[in-house]
Amino acid sequence: MVVDRTKSTAFMKKDDRGEKRVRSGTTTSVNMSSANPLYYAAVPKPQLVTLDAKTAKESHIDTVMEIDGRFLDGIGSGCYPGYLGNDFKLFGKPALLYRKFTQDLLDQMAKHAKQAPKRASVLNGRNGAGKSAELLKAASVAASSGHIVIYAHSAITWVNSSRPYAPQSSSDMFTQPELTTELLRSVSLVSGNALARVPLGKEIALGKKKSLDATKTLADLVNLGLQTPSLAHSALENLLEVASTQTKVPVLLAIDDVNSLWCNTLYRDQSDNILPANRLRLISTMLPFFEGKQTLARGWVLGAASYSDLRFMPKDLNKRLNPPPMIPLANAELSKDLVAFPPTELPFDVIPMGTISAIETWALMHFYHKTNIIASPITKALAGKRWLAASGNPRRIFAGVTSYF
Repeated sequence: MVVDRTKSTAFMKKDDRGEKRVRSGTTTSVNMSSANPLYYAAVPKPQLVTLDAKTAKESHIDTVMEIDGRFLDGIGSGCYPGYLGNDFKLFGKPALLYRKFTQDLLDQMAKHAKQAPKRASVLNGRNGAGKSAELLKAASVAASSGHIVIYAHSAITWVNSSRPYAPQSSSDMFTQPELTTELLRSVSLVSGNALARVPLGKEIALGKKKSLDATKTLADLVNLGLQTPSLAHSALENLLEVASTQTKVPVLLAIDDVNSLWCNTLYRDQSDNILPANRLRLISTMLPFFEGKQTLARGWVLGAASYSDLRFMPKDLNKRLNPPPMIPLANAELSKDLVAFPPTELPFDVIPMGTISAIETWALMHFYHKTNIIASPITKALAGKRWLAASGNPRRIFAGVTSYF
């Protein structure tokens, strides 16, 4: 009998250095030196191909690939969307399945790198469909391709009152300098070389005493925002303005939990009134790109919808993203009744995400077996049962095989 990895410290030796902790499937670092090997085994780390601009190709479809560590270091330690952080700890490395959907998404990104579309795109699907994973993979490949990547792994943290905010004296807006500085730092670490290739093209004034001449680059602009947090918002706004109009380097603006941009936040103003998201300066900078009011010259504006916390999914947006099936009406005039049939138009294009295929489930199950998540050999019958039981939802498949962890 093999005992699974748990938080239990039974069957452990002690030495002069004190008690050793045993690996948990979803918790922290592990020291296995004093664990009884009959009961606890270290997590295997299978060799995987790293996903980047060179390896993102059709021959790797249905293969589990490792996310580029340089990109993950750039966005920040532990800054993973949704449940992916816990998944990666369990795998022993940041790994995701390279799907046919992934290939199609990256093909679109390569096309838009030459000429950007007029409208943003948003990944939409059920909880656990893999929206956040696809956005993460797209951002990682874009970074390795030399694009300017502005990636936010969780826009919910912009609106859930978990981070500091302050009123802006000159308007009714509110600033979030700490969040904005973190975003600028991520852009600098992920896309430093790309930023250095783009000159400002004009003198830019930040505040009353800070300015950059036209010969400086976007890298200089971002660095100034990092050095002076009070100027972080102005630096980000000017970064987006210059980056969106230049044609030298493609841009990827990728925001997870993008529905948060239109919600009522958990913040309140000085009169204790609920703040709508568009009164946060960080969000008001991003909104025009998802509402078609501002576009890129080269690149793509891409988001992912989230239903994990419906407080931040506006009801109207939810209805527009997921309209009920319509039956043709005998009375055509009735269909014009906006009360009975509210409009379903959206300011962005929707990319639907359905279920994964049985073949993709087979590939995932084999990876789970290699990492000791599943002990029994993988058969087609077992993979098929898991696929049917989860209705092809990858998160439910993963939950099914880890239900005893």
